[in-house]
Amino acid sequence: MWILLVEDEKQLASSVQRGLEEEGHVVEVMHDGEQAELQGLVNDYDVVILDWRLPNRDGKQILEHWRAEDRTFPVLMLTALSDLDHKVSGLDAGADDYMSKPFSFEELLARIRALGRRSSEMTNTETVSAGPIELDARKHWVKVCGIKRSLRPKEFILLELLLKEPETVFSKTQIAERVWGSPYYVSDNTIEATISTLRQKLSESFEECKEMSFEQSPKVIETIRGAGYRLNSDIVNIEQDTRE
Repeated sequence: MWILLVEDEKQLASSVQRGLEEEGHVVEVMHDGEQAELQGLVNDYDVVILDWRLPNRDGKQILEHWRAEDRTFPVLMLTALSDLDHKVSGLDAGADDYMSKPFSFEELLARIRALGRRSSEMTNTETVSAGPIELDARKHWVKVCGIKRSLRPKEFILLELLLKEPETVFSKTQIAERVWGSPYYVSDNTIEATISTLRQKLSESFEECKEMSFEQSPKVIETIRGAGYRLNSDIVNIEQDTRE
């Protein structure tokens, strides 16, 4: 994989670069926030490893700018700050995964492999839809009633999974494997929070579907008690009127 490593601790960056290159990856290292931001705007990396604290611009600002410019490569954020607020803030900015320093290289490598697998799978996915919801993984857009909506990376991947297999009930373990790439590095709380925010965004979108005569905004993702989650069958069976 072609990996961008953005880390201002030069000794750490050198060690990680050496380890990744020994695994056969091509690694580009940058220590400055502004320069890294520009690189991410012009290059399509397979994975980016991004430190939170950087000279000239912090990792969160960089990531927010990338996502605003539709840069969709997977981003693993690194930080010495281990509190929950920073983790949530990083994920909200568009990070696909998160690691606190210090970390083991073996775990870093496993997470990079998982992100790389998911990125590769998405490039081969065709447009999928259910009712008024449409998703195109290659162009990275979601539309509800013909109107484009903005989703965080994990929300996007989760919705793609549900749309591709609308009758399937996915357990949390299956979601962790398919969306995060591994069941070992994501908590149940993170999965539940991602499902909750995706539900909320889609429900708000349905409120603008004036031609859909809903008595109330539908719950797009159903919870099947003791089993997992699936796309609401009422959504799948909606006969939509196309809106451009």
